[in-house]
Amino acid sequence: MNKLTNVTKLTKDKVRPVLILAIVFVVFNILVFVIPFRRNAVFWITYVFAAVMILAQAAAYIIAFRNADSLRRVFLGLPIMKISLICLIAQLAVSLALMLISLFITIPAWIAVILCVLIFAFAAIAVIAADWARDEIEKIDVKGASESSFIYQLRADLDSLIPRVADGELRKKVEKLAEEARYSDPVSAVGLEELEGKIASAFASLKDSVVSNSSNGSDPADCSGAADELSFLLTERSNQLRVLRHSAR
Repeated sequence: MNKLTNVTKLTKDKVRPVLILAIVFVVFNILVFVIPFRRNAVFWITYVFAAVMILAQAAAYIIAFRNADSLRRVFLGLPIMKISLICLIAQLAVSLALMLISLFITIPAWIAVILCVLIFAFAAIAVIAADWARDEIEKIDVKGASESSFIYQLRADLDSLIPRVADGELRKKVEKLAEEARYSDPVSAVGLEELEGKIASAFASLKDSVVSNSSNGSDPADCSGAADELSFLLTERSNQLRVLRHSAR
């Protein structure tokens, strides 16, 4: 049932833009052919460019909302559609204006060509630039998520480990570690790979010690030492990160 609902929604999302474009295209054609414009070169030049610009909205829609599987991606696609629609309005206004003016005076065909070509070129360049900017933003988002995944994962791991700690004193240490990780800068930097590897190993040792302590009743001092080592490494990471950020300025 849910799958059928999703298919129906997807179909509606695809049909609605097509219906809007079809309505605009039909209304435009009715207007230009009902109004007694002079069917000269200016008329046909402006008509062709306006018709192509209307149909080009379909391409702009595909570019703007391809892979739009999240609200953020939809939001990033909106500027592309905004640019495309502004250029469409400009092209329709210029086309109708030239058609009207040509009823009273003779306009050289080259003027219509230049105006229409400039609008079309601006629309194409602006859409390409907006799409390029959107791709760069998404690359930065992916890079940022990748750079911050280490600390986010460590936070989750420490939070998950707390309920497994039986010893009261050790539990306080692990809770303090979780707090330190929570306030650590999540964004990593080039040069911290080795240190973050040590932190991962230290957490693995801490987890092994906690699991061993809870199942076999082993010495809590082993767990406490592993927790202290992890705390030292987190402090070292914060200090190294500040140095690297300062050196990069």
